Amino acid sequence: MVQGSGLAAQKHNQTAARPAAGTDAEPASVLRAIRPENLEQVTCPVCASGKYHKRFRKQDLDIVRCQDCRAVYVNPRLSLDTLCKLYNGQSISNTQYYLRTLQLDALGFAKRLELIEKHCHGRNLLDIGCGPGTFLKVAAERNWNTIGIEVNSSSVASCHAAGLTAICGTFPHPELTGKRFDAIVLNDVIEHLTEPRQALETVREMLAPKGVLFMSTPDVGSMVSRFSGVRWLHLKPIEHLTYFDRRTLRRTLNETGFEIEFLRSMGRPRSLALILDRLKTYSPLLSKMCLSVINERWAEKVALPINPGDEMAVLARKR
Repeated sequence: MVQGSGLAAQKHNQTAARPAAGTDAEPASVLRAIRPENLEQVTCPVCASGKYHKRFRKQDLDIVRCQDCRAVYVNPRLSLDTLCKLYNGQSISNTQYYLRTLQLDALGFAKRLELIEKHCHGRNLLDIGCGPGTFLKVAAERNWNTIGIEVNSSSVASCHAAGLTAICGTFPHPELTGKRFDAIVLNDVIEHLTEPRQALETVREMLAPKGVLFMSTPDVGSMVSRFSGVRWLHLKPIEHLTYFDRRTLRRTLNETGFEIEFLRSMGRPRSLALILDRLKTYSPLLSKMCLSVINERWAEKVALPINPGDEMAVLARKR
């Protein structure tokens, strides 16, 4: 992911023994990081209000709701420096997880790129939080000129090994100064950013005239989120810092200079093995029962299109 204005590049960076996404079974190194000296109090990332009330407590952190604009965010949260160390230490969002899901991710990313191509006529693309380069590779194979930025050095090494151009660091980055892009992509990234509004303002400055932004992010206003409560799969306050719904996302994009052209729920293909593993978040017993009777190797090979409606995709044009 990329941090600063974007912890953006962080989400795609993870190691092998990764617990199921959305569970509380975090590595000891993550839980040890939650100490007073590593935490910072913040105002609302959408409206900057300091008024909030607590909604949940998970992973020893509070998830709160702004009393003015109703945005949901983590407060206090881990500092940027602490988060960067966790991402680069492969304690969260480890690279190996994204390499494991690379083939199915590529199928989903190809669909997202088709949407971008319907709205964008140029061929210069920046992928913020590019992880091991899955989206970059899909775009490069369709004749896009691509560059990525990623905070996780292991993921950047994977990009370079695949012959892709990627910068290791946080966003914005000096190496991107003065560059202009026809499309900028943040796949499951905005929720990781410490300063999402500032990141979007910078993205707008870097877009060419009539350039487009594509983002995907969890939808805290979805039915799945509302019914799941604290057990919601995407409620991961160590790394997911801001939780948008359609209203707060529209507001943020409008106020940072974008006009939305596409906004709806969007799923992705996932292996049956991963689906059953993530089922632990909602029903550990059912997950255990399913995994006990289904061959894991077979389940890894079975791909299913999944769209529970709790992730949204948005394509917006620079005004």
